[in-house]
Amino acid sequence: MSSKPRKWKMRIQHILDAIAENLSYTDDISYAQLYQDQKTLKVIVWNLTVIGEAARHIPLQIEVDFPAVPWAKMRGMRNHIVHGYAQIDLEIVWEVVRNELPPLVPFLQEILEKAVEQ
Repeated sequence: MSSKPRKWKMRIQHILDAIAENLSYTDDISYAQLYQDQKTLKVIVWNLTVIGEAARHIPLQIEVDFPAVPWAKMRGMRNHIVHGYAQIDLEIVWEVVRNELPPLVPFLQEILEKAVEQ
C-alpha cells in the first residue's frame, strides 16, 4: 500500500480535528464574546486555514464521490484567509463555525469509514 492513500485519509482526520477544536472553542460563547477574544479568534481562523489546506490534498475521486462536502468552499475560505487576512469578515467566520462545519462531520466520518473498508 502506498503512502499517498494514507496521506489523504490523514487530511480528512485533520479536518475533523480542526472542526472539533473550533466547536469546542465556540460551544459556550456568543459572537460578541468571540469578537472580543483575539486569542480564540486566531485559533479558530487558523483551524479554518488547516481545513482548507487539508481539503486541497483530497483526491478528485473522493470529491466526486462525496459532493455533499463543500470542498471548493473549504479551499476558498483558506485562500481568503491566507491572501486577504486583513479583510476577514468575522460574521462569516462565526456563521461557518457554528452552522456550516457541524453538518460536515458525519460526511467526513463516512469518508474515513469507507476508506477503511477499501
